Amino acid sequence: MTRTRTTPAITTAQPTRSVPTMLFRVVIIVGVSLTGCNSAVLPRASASPTAPVETARPQPTATSSVGPSGPPSPGMSTETTGETGQWLSAGELREPRNATNAVVLGTGEVLVVGSDYETSWRSACGASTNGSDSVEVGDPRTGVWEWADSLSSLRDSPSVLALPDGRALMTGGAAGEDVGWSAYSSTYLFDPATRAWSRSGLLNTARTLTAAAVMPDGHVIVAGGLFMDRESGEQGRVLDTAEIWDPRSGAWSPTGRLSQARFRASAVTLADGRVLVVGGPDSREADPVPLASAEVFDPVSGDWSSAGTLATARRGFILVALPDGGALVAGGFGGLMTASYRYLATVERFDPHSNSWSGAADMPFAAAGAAGIRLADGRVLLAGGAVHEPEFVDEGAEAYTSGLTADAVLFDPESDRWIATTSMPSPRAGASAMLLADGSVVLVGGSVSEGDLGTPGCPEADPRVVRYVPGVHQ
Repeated sequence: MTRTRTTPAITTAQPTRSVPTMLFRVVIIVGVSLTGCNSAVLPRASASPTAPVETARPQPTATSSVGPSGPPSPGMSTETTGETGQWLSAGELREPRNATNAVVLGTGEVLVVGSDYETSWRSACGASTNGSDSVEVGDPRTGVWEWADSLSSLRDSPSVLALPDGRALMTGGAAGEDVGWSAYSSTYLFDPATRAWSRSGLLNTARTLTAAAVMPDGHVIVAGGLFMDRESGEQGRVLDTAEIWDPRSGAWSPTGRLSQARFRASAVTLADGRVLVVGGPDSREADPVPLASAEVFDPVSGDWSSAGTLATARRGFILVALPDGGALVAGGFGGLMTASYRYLATVERFDPHSNSWSGAADMPFAAAGAAGIRLADGRVLLAGGAVHEPEFVDEGAEAYTSGLTADAVLFDPESDRWIATTSMPSPRAGASAMLLADGSVVLVGGSVSEGDLGTPGCPEADPRVVRYVPGVHQ
């Protein structure tokens, strides 16, 4: 079976492929233990790209239900007052994508690189982990999305980062099973002026599922990840090595090693220029336990040091750098994914002076796979995610209530409070969030439902792009 994508300038065909579960993206998984459910197809966004989405509405305020018994039920706010923001339509992707690598370019446009709806996000139901070669660029202000120069080959789970000079860098990732599992070392730069990719240096160690960040001087660091080589027959190994890309030479150089090998970890650049890496498993077993440990990289010394330990090991969380130099970890899944996993409302805050973690105010609702981003005023927006497993209304009729939410909340790091804001126009999980120059936030990709009875655990990709405009903060 061949799926063809056609535009006036580009025509690309991609074959249908079967999939192992090795690269299953638990970071944004929302349908892990489903036994069957129907696809909940929601109406598409307004055709007018800059008009307010019709279903956007102020989030009702509620009295906190936090108490000795634990966090509040989904949808409840920890504050009695909320803030009204506005969600606007920002067009539709040319290709719906459950899992995306998306960054803001120097032009203010958004670059979206794979993965499409036939990649590892759906590995639980036999879809492909061969990756995607499709690339598109969109303007959230006009809602116009256009195809850009495709990747030279199908690629799954690369690192894609926005550079200070307005370009984007892509490195690593993996080729899928159709060509034999193997990690890439190649690095490419995307120029928004030409809409094309050019080659840069090669990683010293090919890797996929890395933690990656851009440092203040424009250098890029990748740490950990998974090495695979189809020629050697090796099953792959988890890496503890790290490398730095030099924007002047385009070359990669080894730097200090992590104290613990890990892949699928999250990384963020702190206000003091250091890079914080959190979580990720250190084993390739079928259901690896995420690490609770964190590490911080000092670009001056080139060394890693301990950044403390989370009180709760988790995956599917948001990691956001804060204005005070620290960072916030919120939500996610705790426990194993095959059994005893739970949705988390707990929040932990990193202190850059003591390199340790302490508890912060719980989220108003437990959620995994939410979109999270720091706003221009220093607060953190958390939107959507999965808040519970799908609940069957009538199993015979294959009807269910989705476990996804449209709720959105704001965290104020100065007061350690969460407040409600306007809900998204529709529920989704696994979206990528980016801050635009005008202070608004664009959400791209993610799933609109958990799947259907024939393909349990297979989320349906949401093509709609939405933009959040914060209300007046008092």
